[in-house]
Amino acid sequence: MRMFKWDLLKILRDWKVRILLIALFLFIASFSTLYQNRSIELPLEETREQYDQTFAIFNVLPDEDFESEAGQEIYDKLAEQQEILGNQRYILNQKEGNTVEGLEDIVDDYVEQGIVMTENQLSFYEADDFESQELLLSFIPPEETLEEDLRFLNYLQEENVEIDWNPMSPSLVLFNLVNLISGVVTFIIAAILGADRFSRDQEHNWSITQGIPLSWAAQWRIRTFISWVLIWLTVIAGVFISYWINTLSADSGTIRYPVSILGGDNAEYISILEYSLLVTGLSMILSYIIVKLSTGLSFVFRNIYLTITIVIAVFYIPVLMLQFPAMAEWNPLTYMQIQPLISGEYAISENISVPRIIINFIILYIILEIIFNFIFKLIPTRSGKLERRKN
Repeated sequence: MRMFKWDLLKILRDWKVRILLIALFLFIASFSTLYQNRSIELPLEETREQYDQTFAIFNVLPDEDFESEAGQEIYDKLAEQQEILGNQRYILNQKEGNTVEGLEDIVDDYVEQGIVMTENQLSFYEADDFESQELLLSFIPPEETLEEDLRFLNYLQEENVEIDWNPMSPSLVLFNLVNLISGVVTFIIAAILGADRFSRDQEHNWSITQGIPLSWAAQWRIRTFISWVLIWLTVIAGVFISYWINTLSADSGTIRYPVSILGGDNAEYISILEYSLLVTGLSMILSYIIVKLSTGLSFVFRNIYLTITIVIAVFYIPVLMLQFPAMAEWNPLTYMQIQPLISGEYAISENISVPRIIINFIILYIILEIIFNFIFKLIPTRSGKLERRKN
């Protein structure tokens, strides 16, 4: 405990650490304000475009193609689609949820209408008897997109969640903030905080091991843990402040709103709250490994800038690994970028699972432990200007 307290005070008294943690907190805490300055397209505007596009379909398709039985069925579904989009446009404009209070008998539920419209659009891909099917499909979203939309709407219906008309709602801003934190930001902060942990021992005789039989490996673990805790105390505090600030300016949205994870046959929807806990948890595990790597490299190279460069370069290893799909799936280094992996942006996302990600993190941790324990035994205590005190 005395060693832990000594290292903690030593790190906190470093002015660079204090400035870095304060800057990190201010950036995360003000993220919601910065995010609101973006130019976005509201769901209402998208619905208006879809309405106009549906109206244009009637003018493009030949009238004689609607005379057959299959054509009449297509015509009825397109007419129903235009009516649904008109109702959805009105609902979004009222900003009240899935319907309009007091008009429930007139204005149908947004999600129920959306499910009907999406199923109708999917049926267009099976209407092989319709003569202008190819032309019709050019106005319809891809089949994979429609299936994804249907899963989304079914989740809203099953979980009784209302559609969010505001892309700047606190829950959606939280979703984007978590994605940001899980990316290169974590690598940069972890790299900077860990890069200076042993360099001072080598240059200024800072090591408490002088005169005390404590191994370098033990110090490595203690300093890694302290840096990791400081990072996540700052990050979590900043996230709560950012979310609270956003709730003051926007009252819409819910943390139960769904987002998609993984991909392919494994794709599923979970709430933003579940997503945030999942990605944050995985980021905490990964960041511990990164801090551990950075702190260990600071003992090897004694050069802050070289250590930071190497650690950040590790972040882009998955991009190279994905060029060899056969090797990428089971290579632990492929899992260093959490957000694109979880959100299904990578081709291998459909073949992975959360337990597999955790297993690969454990493998990385064990590899680091083996490598640096060997390094600490290989490099003697006396190095550079570091000397044991003489009583």
